[in-house]
Amino acid sequence: MVFAAAVALIAVLNAPLAHGTNIAQTRALIQKISAQLASQEARSGALELRFLKVQSEVKSLTASIDQLRVKAHSKQLEIKKTTKQLNRALIRYYVDGSSAANSIAIFDQNVTKSDSRLIYERQITGNLQKLEAQLKTQETALDLTVFYQSRERLARAQAATQTKVLLAENSATVKSTQATLSQVSSELASKIIGYEIYVAIIAARHNDSTGVSNAVLAATAVGGQAAGNKVIAAAEAARPHKTVSGGSAGTKAGWAAVNAARSQIGVPYVWGGESPGHGFDCSGLVQWAWARAGYSIPRVTSEQYPAMRHVQLSKVQPGDLLFYYNLDSDFTIDHVVMYVGSGPYGTNTVIAAAHTGTNVAYEPLFTYGLYGAARP
Repeated sequence: MVFAAAVALIAVLNAPLAHGTNIAQTRALIQKISAQLASQEARSGALELRFLKVQSEVKSLTASIDQLRVKAHSKQLEIKKTTKQLNRALIRYYVDGSSAANSIAIFDQNVTKSDSRLIYERQITGNLQKLEAQLKTQETALDLTVFYQSRERLARAQAATQTKVLLAENSATVKSTQATLSQVSSELASKIIGYEIYVAIIAARHNDSTGVSNAVLAATAVGGQAAGNKVIAAAEAARPHKTVSGGSAGTKAGWAAVNAARSQIGVPYVWGGESPGHGFDCSGLVQWAWARAGYSIPRVTSEQYPAMRHVQLSKVQPGDLLFYYNLDSDFTIDHVVMYVGSGPYGTNTVIAAAHTGTNVAYEPLFTYGLYGAARP
C-alpha cells in the first residue's frame, strides 16, 4: 500500500528534482509567512503596551479628579462654616448686645449704639463677602480643573477602547497567520516525507542500506518516529529481502525481556546510554532488558551477536535480537532491535532505540542490512 502511494507520488512529481523545487518553494513561503507573523506579533506587543499605558493614564486622571472633588467639597464646607460663625456673632450682638473680642474696639468709638451696630454689621458682612468670594474663586478654579481633566479622561478612555479593538483585530490576524503557517509547515513536512519515501525506495532497490538509513533519519527529523516508520515500511516493500517469520509464542525469559523493553517505550535515545528512564542506545536497551530476564550479554552490538546462540530467521521468538550490518558504513554489525512478534505491526513488530532524536518505540521489522538473529 505504501509502495503504491509512493509510486503515485513519483508519477505526479515526475522526478526528484521537481519535488525538490516544490519543497524549496514551500520553504520560501514559510519564510514569508513567518516574517509576516513576526511583524504582526510585534504590533500586538506594541498595542498591548499602548493599551496598558492609556489605561494607567485613565486611572491616574480618575484619582486626580476624585481628589479635586474632595477638595471642592472641603471648600464648600469652609464657606458654610465661616458663614455660620459670622452669622452667630451677629445674632449674639443683636440678642445680648455683646460682640466678638476682635470687634470691641469698634464700640469704643464716640458714636451711637445704632452707629456702632451699623459699623459692626458692615464689617462682618464685608469680611464674610470677601471670604466667600475667595472661596468661590477657588471652588470655580477646582470645578474648571475637574472639567478639563474629565474631558481628558474621556479622551483617554476612548483611546483605550480603540486600542483594545485594534489589539483584538491584530490578535485575530496573528491567530489566522499562525494557522496558515502551521498548515503550510505541515504540507512541507508531508512533501519532505514523501520525497524521502521516494529516496528510500530507490535506495532499497539498489540494496543501498546507507541511503535507506539516511532517508529514515531525514523523515524522522521533520515528522518524528511515525514518519521514519513510513519510510522503513516503504523501503521494506520495495526490495527483495530476507524473510523473517515468527509469532507471539516464546519462552518465559524472552517475554520477560520484551516486557522490560516495553517499560522503556518513550525514553530518549542517548548514544552510549544504558540508564532506564533516562536514555538508551540500541545495544544498551537490549542488554538491560535481558538482564531483567536474568541473562548477561555483552554491551555493544559487534560483541553481542558472536556471544549468543544464533537463530534461523524463520524461527525467531519474542525477545530474540535482530542484528544489522554496515548501516553506518563502518562494515561492522552496528545495530540491534528486539523482536516482539505482536504489536502495532502485527508479527512484524520490533522494539528499538533507533537513533538520536527518537525515543524507544515500536517499529515495523525491516530487513535491509539484516545480518542475523540471536538469543541469549
